[in-house]
Amino acid sequence: MTTRYEAWIELGEDVASITLGTVDDIARLRRQGLLPESASLLHRIEADTPEEASAAHHVKMGWEPYQPMGRAMDCPKGCGAKFYPEGSGYCPNCGPIC
Repeated sequence: MTTRYEAWIELGEDVASITLGTVDDIARLRRQGLLPESASLLHRIEADTPEEASAAHHVKMGWEPYQPMGRAMDCPKGCGAKFYPEGSGYCPNCGPIC
């Protein structure tokens, strides 16, 4: 279940703010005025889970490797995939678990 994510940057006077979210999340943030029109697209990522998107984002940004919250666990639906119940709770095969 691949999802498209986008990373946007807003440059302030002394700091840059980076937002990573699904395309739908980014559109919602823009509608709510929480991501200004002045923000610039950094990159797009297609990933099966938020953890995978964050890992790819860290690589693209040249940052340290991404460390998901908690331990990876077997999907309780028996699909054979791993997911992070303390993180997104999202299985790459089954979708939202918790």
